[in-house]
Amino acid sequence: MAPRLSVIVPFRERSASLSQALAAIERQLGPDDELLAVPDGDGSGPAVTRNAGARQAHAPLIVFVDSDVVVAPGALERLASRFVERPEVSAIFGAYDEAPADPGFVSQYKNLAHSFVHQSSGGTVATFWAGFGAVRREAFFAVGGFDERFTRPSVEDIDLGYRLTRAGYEIRLDPSLQAKHLKRWTLASMIVSDVRDRGIPWTRLLLRYGAPRDGLNLRAEYRISVVVAYVAAVSLVVAAFDRRFFAVTAAALAALAALNRRYYAFFYTRRGAWFAVRAFALHTLHHLCNGVSYAVGALNTPRTSAGSPPDRSSAPRRA
Repeated sequence: MAPRLSVIVPFRERSASLSQALAAIERQLGPDDELLAVPDGDGSGPAVTRNAGARQAHAPLIVFVDSDVVVAPGALERLASRFVERPEVSAIFGAYDEAPADPGFVSQYKNLAHSFVHQSSGGTVATFWAGFGAVRREAFFAVGGFDERFTRPSVEDIDLGYRLTRAGYEIRLDPSLQAKHLKRWTLASMIVSDVRDRGIPWTRLLLRYGAPRDGLNLRAEYRISVVVAYVAAVSLVVAAFDRRFFAVTAAALAALAALNRRYYAFFYTRRGAWFAVRAFALHTLHHLCNGVSYAVGALNTPRTSAGSPPDRSSAPRRA
């Protein structure tokens, strides 16, 4: 028998996206499951809000769904069944589908990029994703839940995953568990997210936890691509004074294309050649942002290991 689910959806304000997210969940709930839409009334952030929902939850599986994510039909049932099939696993998360709601190029690119990374990284992983993911109740509270020092949407779910892994709990990424992202991305919001909300704090996590650097967005080819992107950018600037450096720029861009050929092939097969060309440009910008993020994050990371988060999320006592 599939375990009961407590589905937690944190939100800042009521919106059409929230209504769609809740409706998709409600259609899939079993008679013993529960849905908890938890408002972030004071702006404390999703970590605090998710923890508040978890303390109210009663089911053995706590499922987190973002307020702008529509879970695919049948995905909740499949998610629950995965925990039955793999009793040794403590957390499972899925992926965005390949049909993001917003038609804009940046939105399509950003969400498809997420989908590609998750589709190509299925199996046991060291991190977690709270856009659509579930954790066994006892494991969640054993590590203290989400770290409430994250006061805005950031890498609080990645941090939770690292702590679960360090505590000996197994996490799996199952790309067949899909959900649609409703968020609209712009070039500016993408850059801010890549640097401020993801890159810098993720760098700090890597340095503090000594976390694995070979999974999801941290594979060797991605790290090498950052260096190659900077070679391309610097040589392009120098080429304004010495045209011979255009050859260096061309070679660096060719190396980027070769390093990430599966990535661009994915975009080509899903959206065509023109989309893939523009994706190459945004991906190069993404690498440059990652370089800035790593430099800033490394310079501002204390030389002490990260401790456990404040014990604000301990499991509520049963009556």
